Amino acid sequence: RKRRALVLDIMAAQGLLSSELAAQAADAPLGIRQGQRRSSGSPAFMDLVRRQLRRDYREADLNAEGLRIFSTLDPWLQTQAEQSLSGQLQQLEKRRALTADSLQGAVVVADVETGEVTALVGDRKANYAGFNRALDAVRPVGSLIKPAVYLTALARPDSYQLMSELEDTPIRLKGSDGQVWSPRNYDQQSHGEVPLETALAKSYNQATVRLGLSLGLESVVDTLESLGIQRPVKLYPSMLLGAVSLSPLEVTQMYQTMAAGGYHATLKAIREVTDSQGRLLSRYPLVVARAVDPKAVYLLRHALQEVVKIGTGKTLPGLLPKGVQVAGKTGTTDDLRDSWFAGYDRQRVAVVWVGRDDNGATGLTGSSGAMRVWGALMGRVGVDSL
Repeated sequence: RKRRALVLDIMAAQGLLSSELAAQAADAPLGIRQGQRRSSGSPAFMDLVRRQLRRDYREADLNAEGLRIFSTLDPWLQTQAEQSLSGQLQQLEKRRALTADSLQGAVVVADVETGEVTALVGDRKANYAGFNRALDAVRPVGSLIKPAVYLTALARPDSYQLMSELEDTPIRLKGSDGQVWSPRNYDQQSHGEVPLETALAKSYNQATVRLGLSLGLESVVDTLESLGIQRPVKLYPSMLLGAVSLSPLEVTQMYQTMAAGGYHATLKAIREVTDSQGRLLSRYPLVVARAVDPKAVYLLRHALQEVVKIGTGKTLPGLLPKGVQVAGKTGTTDDLRDSWFAGYDRQRVAVVWVGRDDNGATGLTGSSGAMRVWGALMGRVGVDSL
C-alpha cells in the first residue's frame, strides 16, 4: 500500500492523473486473496519456467523450501495474449461455421533485444494446465521458413540484392525413390522473372525452391542454425517450403534473431533465483551474440515489411493502428492444416499458431487464421513502429 501510494503521489505531481483519482486509487482494495497456494494463473508460461529450472538445478534443490524465482512474465501482456487467442478462435469458428472449440492455438511473445519471454499461451483455455502447444506442438511451419532462404541469399551481396531477378517457373525434381516433386504456387500460376523481395513478399514457392537449390540446402540449414534452430533439419528440397516441424517457441527464437538485426539472444523465462533469505543463487544475464550479417538482416526486414504491404499479409494493416509499420511472414501448410504468423515491431516479436489437435484441415491460411490473432494482440498492446 505504501509503495502504491508513493507511485500515485508521483503520478499526481507530474500531472498524469488528478489528485482526486489518485486519492480514490489509494483507498481502493489491493484485490489480493490470502491463502492461495496457486503461484500463477498462467500455467503454460510457468511450464516454461519449470523446464528452464530443471535444466539448471537438481530435482532435490527444486523441492527444497524457499526458492524464489523471478520470472520475465508480463501479467498484463499475458492477459492480452490469452484474450486475443480465445476471442479470435471463437470468431473464426463462427465465421466459418466450424464446430465450437474445434480450433486450438498457441502464442509466444518475447522482447526483441533481450529474448525475455513476456507472454506464452499454450491452449485457448488459458488456465488449462495440460498439453502445452507453445512448447510441445511441433508442427510443419510452411512458409515461415522462407526468410531463412532469402537471408542466405542476401548474405551474398555480390550475387543477390532485393531487386535481383528470380525465375518463378515450374520445376520438377526426381527423388532417389523415383518420385517426382513439382511444387506449385498457392495461386496455381507462374510469374516468370520476379524481384527477390517480391518473391518473398508474395511467397512464391517455385522461385523459392529455385533460389534455395542454387544456394545449396546445406547453406540454408546453416542459416537456420545461426538463427537459433537446434532441431536437426533433413536436407530435402521440400524443407525450403517448410517441410520442417518446429514448436512456436522455436519459431520465436528464429524470428527474435531476425528482429534484433542479426543478434541472437537465447529465449529465457527467468531473470534470477534466490534462496529464502534473498541471497542470489543464480542470475540469467543478457548474452547477445552476432549470429548473421546485420546488413543482410536489414534488407530482409524491408522484404518482410513488404509482406504486410503488398504480399500475403496485406490485410494486416487493417487490424492495426493506422500508419504503423511491422514486419512479418505468414505460414500455411498442406491441406490448410496449420496456420502460422510470425512478426515483430521494434519492441516485441510474437508468433501465433492455429490448428487442430487431430491434425485435421482448418480451412485457414496463415493470413486468415493466425494473422488475425496476431493483429488482435498487437492492436491491444500497441505497436512500436519500425
